[in-house]
Amino acid sequence: MLHNQFSDLQENVKHGDFMLPFAQYVSWVPWSFTSFPMHWHKEVEFIYVESGICEINIDLQQYVLKEGDIVIVSPYALHSLKQYRKEHACVVSWVFDVNMLTYGVTDGCYVKYLKPFMDGKYEYPKVVHWDFPVYEELRELLTGIHQVCDAKESCMELDIKWRLEKIFYVLVKKVFKRKDELGKEKQETISNVKIVVDYIHENYQNQITIGELADLLHFSEPYFMRFFKKYTGTTCVAYINEFRMNKAAELLIGTDLSVMEVAMQVGMHNISYFNRMFKNKYDITPKEYRKKRD
Repeated sequence: MLHNQFSDLQENVKHGDFMLPFAQYVSWVPWSFTSFPMHWHKEVEFIYVESGICEINIDLQQYVLKEGDIVIVSPYALHSLKQYRKEHACVVSWVFDVNMLTYGVTDGCYVKYLKPFMDGKYEYPKVVHWDFPVYEELRELLTGIHQVCDAKESCMELDIKWRLEKIFYVLVKKVFKRKDELGKEKQETISNVKIVVDYIHENYQNQITIGELADLLHFSEPYFMRFFKKYTGTTCVAYINEFRMNKAAELLIGTDLSVMEVAMQVGMHNISYFNRMFKNKYDITPKEYRKKRD
């Protein structure tokens, strides 16, 4: 994919720290979120469905995930996660910088085995099911990382690192295969979706019209709306509202802003409409949401 062209469009979240550029996240769908909007980052992400069913979109391809499924999200991959119908799920994800597995710029193993993965030159299943040949090895390593993160014992960083190295050993040796570059048409489609998604993430606090989004790609409004729905699985208006509601939930928990101020911060100036949208997503009002998390 066009890594350099989109170096300024990535998710602005720091995962871990200098000592360990790695983070574990445990999410309960729909309580943590009903959908995590389309985004991308330069880090690798492994996902394990601990229970339930949910849905993921990776580079414009949708997958229904079931209990036990393992997902491999490569760097720069466009992806989103959401509730599947009315199902519940518990999802564990690990996001990390592959550079934590290298031993300097002259690391031959990185150049030979990991850099092709970073450059998108391997072909592999995005979702690994229980009947896949190396499933048990991967599941055992990932659940082991989960236990290490929860225990927080001494030398945790080394423990996590060697398990991640073992995962890549299994993947490179038994799963990854070299592939041809993505077709030009698919590259362009992914690029266009990234442009629109990034614009929404940068401007969600302001009014956003279909016209201005269509103009970004030099599309007509009707064509743009069909394009966005086809490749993201949702309408543009629904995506913007979903993203705003996620931001509102963060503000309700992380700040002392009033509900009115939160609504204004996420670009919604009609408080009645904001309250209705929030309740449709979380099944409770903004005030009840704040109290429940206290």
